[in-house]
Amino acid sequence: MIQSKRLYRRNSVNSTCQRLTLGKITKRTSGYPSYWLREKSTPDGRTDFMLVHVTAVGAAREIIRSGQLETHYCDVFHRALTYFFALRPAYHAKNGTEPSDRLDRFPFVFIAIPDHLGPPFHVYPFDTGGAMRGAFDEQADEYVFLEDYKLHPNYEAVSGQIGWAFGSRTAYYNGELRNDLEASLAYHEAGPRSFLRIAGLAAVGSNRPDQRASAIEVAFDRHVPLKGNIKFAVMPRQFLEDPRGDNKPVIDGLNAAGIEWTYYEWEPNLTPDDFRQEITKLVREYLSSKGQL
Repeated sequence: MIQSKRLYRRNSVNSTCQRLTLGKITKRTSGYPSYWLREKSTPDGRTDFMLVHVTAVGAAREIIRSGQLETHYCDVFHRALTYFFALRPAYHAKNGTEPSDRLDRFPFVFIAIPDHLGPPFHVYPFDTGGAMRGAFDEQADEYVFLEDYKLHPNYEAVSGQIGWAFGSRTAYYNGELRNDLEASLAYHEAGPRSFLRIAGLAAVGSNRPDQRASAIEVAFDRHVPLKGNIKFAVMPRQFLEDPRGDNKPVIDGLNAAGIEWTYYEWEPNLTPDDFRQEITKLVREYLSSKGQL
């Protein structure tokens, strides 16, 4: 992969030059988005998507104490947002491959129903933070900008992206793209072709798997109260239960918000990424029980 070579493109709209880095996703500085993927939308008729927010145990403790998922300033879109993925518990933990005996560093999952949240601020077909930090650079087309991938800001767009790119919710959850997609695209359809290459990083058999590469991002520009919105959580058993005394404040907070939960079995000196498969399994079981998959 070539990272250092620079390209310059003259924009036909305003005749300014925009610097490009090979294989890097950047934001537009001029012109207007193409919205390639909106044209491909193939809705499956369902818009009842549960939303998944993955954070660290330490952050979850504060969320439960405050009673809400609070917006935080996003340096990609320059405003305070709260982020979810549709259905999928994709995450990339800081220092996720490093062993630790600090429980606070390990994954905690909130699962929400969007019934009372109103329309999203935006919907994208992958993790925009990861995209802008270079997670998908090996596959990205440098002539397709971040805004070009943007979907309509509604739940019909989630349905349409799943229908077009995956064909079913189960295939989407597994990261399995439709086999006939690439053959259906003209060579000049740079946006959809770039998305397919990026999304391939989430497929089974990828040499550097990253579920964020095709997890549909749903962002809100407002706080999300736990009560009435968050229905389920996945966490380490040791966060709540311990022979030396249970975590009563957190248990009471979860009960007060009406949140059910399940556990994965944590062990010290493993890595946050070690629990990815178990968490994916537990979330799948819950979503299946609710008719989501």
